[in-house]
Amino acid sequence: MVFVAGAVGAALLVPVTPSRTRLAHAPTLAAARAEREVPGLGLGWGKLRGWNVVEDGWLLTWQPTHGAWLVRAWVPDGPGDVRWRLDAAPWLPGARLSRTAAAGRIGHGQSEVVARERLGRRDWQGGERRLVGALDAGGALPQVPPVGGAPWAAAFAGLLLAGALARTAFPGVISRGWRSMSLWATLAGVALLPVSLPLAARSMTVGVRPWVAELALVATGATVLVALAVGAYRLPAKSGCPPLAWAGSALAAGLLAGRLHAPDWLVNVAGLSWRPGVWIVTAILGGWLAGMAGEGLRELLEPVYRVRAVILAALAAFATWTAGAWLGPVVAVVLAAGGERGHSSWLATAAMWGWVVGAVIESCGWVSPLRDALLVLGLGVASLAAARGPADGGRDEPA
Repeated sequence: MVFVAGAVGAALLVPVTPSRTRLAHAPTLAAARAEREVPGLGLGWGKLRGWNVVEDGWLLTWQPTHGAWLVRAWVPDGPGDVRWRLDAAPWLPGARLSRTAAAGRIGHGQSEVVARERLGRRDWQGGERRLVGALDAGGALPQVPPVGGAPWAAAFAGLLLAGALARTAFPGVISRGWRSMSLWATLAGVALLPVSLPLAARSMTVGVRPWVAELALVATGATVLVALAVGAYRLPAKSGCPPLAWAGSALAAGLLAGRLHAPDWLVNVAGLSWRPGVWIVTAILGGWLAGMAGEGLRELLEPVYRVRAVILAALAAFATWTAGAWLGPVVAVVLAAGGERGHSSWLATAAMWGWVVGAVIESCGWVSPLRDALLVLGLGVASLAAARGPADGGRDEPA
């Protein structure tokens, strides 16, 4: 236990150069600032629907229930101007300003403004300024960056297939405890979907009621979680529990990976009120998936098992420079591939647990997520200490 505490402490204190700047303010505080600083738009903004991290700031989304318009604002985490944009459905009526009137409102010459005819109004744009009918509609906003690491995502998917084939072709003693824990995690994930609706802000569209995007998030998430529940039942982890020192080292490696590369979606989750539950579900289900992918990688490297450790170390080093937001899952797969079959899910889950906590600690600077992350870390360490015996109290069954 002393070794685990030392490894975790070293992973938390070792100096690193993180891939992103730490945000000091919660999205709700950024929303309050936007509501204070953005001038009156002449219409109600509606409810704050969600947020995304963009360029060291928060991109916030407001939309009324009817969905006829959409207000987005980008609030920098530090000093700087709040940028905002109003979009209205093309069928929403409004004024049809002349070119002279629009140029006067925007502050450009008449030759610099461009009209766009709508069903019930005429919109104008000059430079970065826009008019929706006669309403000032703001300008351009930073775009949400696409999720990178496509080659690593494809490799992870291929290793998952190899791992599923390995668990089917090489049966062993099934861990009933791991099967139950995975199924309970998927059930908890489904229960947490309604409180995770702010994560659907990116999908909201002007002219479409916000509940449509929120329903799409819940339906998609429920479908994925049900598929994971079926997979966890049909392809459960094998029985076994690694030594405490190995599991503690995996937790520390995951912590370091999270501090190096924090994915934006984990920062978005940090703004939720039920974030600890989402983190724990992510760690357990991600650990089960990474453990299965690690078993697939181990079988693929079986012909060169004498140099397997060298190949895995080189893969981890290469991923540190190129995997980006996928570094945590890659580290979990590598650790799972380096252990025994019965140890893979435990090692991968420990790494994923540390990755989630490390990413939050390095990327979030306000108090509540840091406090919750430390509590989740303590729960992970306590769970490792309690799991020194068989993973499910000896209640295993043959495949």
